[in-house]
Amino acid sequence: MKKSSLSVLRRKFGSLSAGIGIAMCVGLLAPAVVGGYVLTTLRQDQRTQDLENQLKDKLELLALSLVDPVWNIDSHATASILTAMMRDPEIVRIVVSDPKGHEILGNERIERRLGAVQVGQREIMRSGAVVGRVEVEIDDGLSQRAYRNDRLAYVLVLACQFALALGLILYALRRRVLRPLAGLTAFSDQIAKGNLDRPLDWTRPDEIGRLARQLDQMRSGLKTSLTERNHAAAQLRLSATVFENTADGVMITDAQQHIVAVNRSFERITGYSQAEVLGKSPSLLSSGRQGTEFYEELWRSLDDIGRWSGELWNRRKTGEIYPEHLAITAVMSASGELDHYVSVFSDITFRKAAENEITQLAFYDSLTQLPNRRLMLDRLGQALTSSARHHRHGALMLIDLDNFKTLNDTLGHDVGDQLLVRVAARLESCIREGDTVARLGGDEFVVILEDLDKEGLAAMQAEAVAQKILAELKKPYLLELKLDANQLTQRTHDCTSSLGIALFRDQSISVDELMKRADTAMYQAKAAGRNTLRFFDPDMQQAVAARAALEHDLRQALIENQFLLYYQSQVDSSNCVIGAEVLLRWQHPERGLVSPVEFIPLAEETSLILPLGQWVLESACAQLAVWAKETKTRNLSLAVNVSARQFRQIDFVDTVISTVNQFGANPHRLKLELTESMLVDNVDDII
Repeated sequence: MKKSSLSVLRRKFGSLSAGIGIAMCVGLLAPAVVGGYVLTTLRQDQRTQDLENQLKDKLELLALSLVDPVWNIDSHATASILTAMMRDPEIVRIVVSDPKGHEILGNERIERRLGAVQVGQREIMRSGAVVGRVEVEIDDGLSQRAYRNDRLAYVLVLACQFALALGLILYALRRRVLRPLAGLTAFSDQIAKGNLDRPLDWTRPDEIGRLARQLDQMRSGLKTSLTERNHAAAQLRLSATVFENTADGVMITDAQQHIVAVNRSFERITGYSQAEVLGKSPSLLSSGRQGTEFYEELWRSLDDIGRWSGELWNRRKTGEIYPEHLAITAVMSASGELDHYVSVFSDITFRKAAENEITQLAFYDSLTQLPNRRLMLDRLGQALTSSARHHRHGALMLIDLDNFKTLNDTLGHDVGDQLLVRVAARLESCIREGDTVARLGGDEFVVILEDLDKEGLAAMQAEAVAQKILAELKKPYLLELKLDANQLTQRTHDCTSSLGIALFRDQSISVDELMKRADTAMYQAKAAGRNTLRFFDPDMQQAVAARAALEHDLRQALIENQFLLYYQSQVDSSNCVIGAEVLLRWQHPERGLVSPVEFIPLAEETSLILPLGQWVLESACAQLAVWAKETKTRNLSLAVNVSARQFRQIDFVDTVISTVNQFGANPHRLKLELTESMLVDNVDDII
């Protein structure tokens, strides 16, 4: 606002109030002046009349007073009377003359002459005869002075009245008009400065109060309007900023699908400049990968709900095809008709690559690129569902490489990884499209066969594939070995495998149970000499369950100390007892005595042989200490069998010495019996 409208209004009200004041002054002063003039004129006329009357009275009185002195020609008495009469301040000259007009005596005071004089004559009569004449001059200066004084006093009174009236008028104008106008002017200046927050709350019932309320309403409306305008401007600036600086590409088309605007990100993503695409159809970006059904669904969504979003492939100006996420919104005009389309899209090339990488890491083995355990279990579940739906058989194969650990330990993990990669490639070459090869971990692989025939034929089909796999995996592998930092060599390696097969045809068994069956069959193949295959049957499962129960009981036996030692005598050639051999027995709470043939191999496999062997060693040393106290038994020796796993412990020697010292046994009476298989490798360490 360049100039406050209220300032103009205040000036107009100031001019109006000044005009009203001048009009009131003139209205009050003019009657006063006219009235004063009339009144003073009337008073002057009255004064003149009074002077004439006084003059007549004075002449009458003087004529009566001078009858005798003039008659008697008494100049002294006449002079006394004249002197007395001259004391009258209005009389300036008295002349007494004879009947013929000759002056007899006179008196005059020139200093009293102030203005015009009035002259009066009167004959002095005695007994009807004229004895003389008297002439009196009265000066009307005092009258004029009184007139002037009266006029001045009247003017002063009028001036005071006028000043008082003007003061009251100005006070009323100031209080009722000018001060409110000043408030309105300050309020208008406040509005002119843009301060629209403070309201003007006046409750005056007059016109100024109504004007104030209207101004406050104007302020409120102006504030709302400015707020909305500023908000709209801010939104417009923000929209323009977002439009130009957003990382997403934006394309606006009219209702006829002609491009009318694009932003910088559109140019960056597509490679097209704005000038190259304005007025053209968005189809110039089409990659051709989406069919007509895709675009029909897109336009159906736009027509029904006014928006569509999804992923599609588009083409850059360079011809490169890239994935993007696109959102299209139909914008309607105020009349409800289609105005234009706004398309916002982003290049998701890197996101797609990241998703593929995440999927690869989450569901695929990083070494062989085969599906990992997670993806395999998911596909196995789908295979069970599909088998039940279509009433078709399937087969799960669990494959374990024979003696793979030896290769890893002797040639290193790098060579072992080469073998695993080649095994994965051979497995994939042995199956049909739609079947699955996966790596569980280590040297274990899984093959899932789907859509097999009836049970008998399914077993034959699965066996045929398994035999093909065994034959393929048995072929020699050419592996690269690193001799030193700069030299590589190649070595042929032979590897066989053991394969377990479990058939399925519905969801009567779970994925975990099916995996257990295949695992059981695979271990049966290893037990059968390896490089062979086995199908799962219930007897296998029963044996596995019995083995698992035995392992559980064996662990519990160690905790509850259920083992017993028997001593078998050893004699010389003369049948004299020279010692004994320790025999271990298990006193099972339900099965009674369990033979070592049953639990020792299981203890070896599960490493329970280590705590069990230590218990046997401690019991033997304790027995030797007891025998040493008796004369008959002090020379007896005691033989203890040592398992291969126990003997290969690094601290085996220290453990034996510590145990002997702990129980105070004679080490010369303790015999450790070893099997021949222990002596094959690492002879120096054994010695």
